[in-house]
Amino acid sequence: MKNPNKRPKNDKRSAERSSTELRTIVQVKNSEDEVWKEITKVTTISRNGAGFALTRPCSVGRLISLVLPMPPELRAYDLKEKVYPIMGLVQYCNPVTVNGVPTYHVGVGFVGKEMPDSYSADPQQGYRITGVGNDGLWKFTEAGSAFKPRQSPRLWAAVDTSISLIKKDRLPSDKEAVVTNNISARGLSAFCQLTAQIGDRVKVACKDYNFYAIAIVRNCQPADNGNSIHLEFVEHNFPMEKLYAERAAALMKAREALQQTLEPDDEDESDDDARPVPAAAEYTPSGFELLRY
Repeated sequence: MKNPNKRPKNDKRSAERSSTELRTIVQVKNSEDEVWKEITKVTTISRNGAGFALTRPCSVGRLISLVLPMPPELRAYDLKEKVYPIMGLVQYCNPVTVNGVPTYHVGVGFVGKEMPDSYSADPQQGYRITGVGNDGLWKFTEAGSAFKPRQSPRLWAAVDTSISLIKKDRLPSDKEAVVTNNISARGLSAFCQLTAQIGDRVKVACKDYNFYAIAIVRNCQPADNGNSIHLEFVEHNFPMEKLYAERAAALMKAREALQQTLEPDDEDESDDDARPVPAAAEYTPSGFELLRY
């Protein structure tokens, strides 16, 4: 019988990514003189990333700062401090229409406490993720050009999946349970122990979303503790609408909880947070992106 609490051995999260009651101060710096900040409810959290809603958009690839009372077990440093300051690299920014008012669901990957020199010189510098460090935080570097949306946008999401190499004499080691780094209707990427060549065919199974498909290996390169594999599905598309619906539900729940717990001082500090509790929302997949490794 499958243990629902057991994670694959290559899972990069130190804890489940889950809903939360945390609130964070988000600060976005556009220039030396132009800075805006907002208090918002964190919808999902893990050691290496978080999701939340903002009233303004953030460009994919930008660095933004967060300060929040992170649980000690999810921290990479400052374990005994009251609050946890950390830089986040924006991975997606998706518009949601709430009672006719635009809101933005933002996802960031945590990259550490220190700001790079290039950010100090230009706060609008773009960055891309290059892997995962030993502390569980993302490693990153400057992007040479502005981020370009994919034809099939990828969502930064951890989805339990199994990958099996298709070959005549298959060994037990040729099948592995993984957790996706990102996924789209047409493909996914994940860290794994499998050794595959570009052009190999694999079986992909995701029971939680009733998805089973054949995929072609488009890239497989060594990573910190395994391989980073990129797959393109053949014939079948992953049901992304189910993931979008889950994100929409989490966002609506978080916005409702935030409205119910706002204190008078918070309303004075950020008028943008003091909106009516939404009754419905439109949620579209456009804008969900993950920077290419």
